[in-house]
Amino acid sequence: MARLLKFEANKTYATEANAVKAVDKKYSFNEDQSLRYFIMQTADGRFFPIFVGDKAIEQGVHFDFHVVA
Repeated sequence: MARLLKFEANKTYATEANAVKAVDKKYSFNEDQSLRYFIMQTADGRFFPIFVGDKAIEQGVHFDFHVVA
């Protein structure tokens, strides 16, 4: 059976560009991290990032943003 995952972001951003800027501000200091993420949109039109993979967990991204592995 397939399971639906719903994310409820604690912090959202008015635009997709602002969400990307928030990620860059926190995690652009080291290009070797190979962090992957995508941007989700809430029902009310706000945006938030979700990181993918175990590298994000190893880097402690889960303290700031959602992570799925």
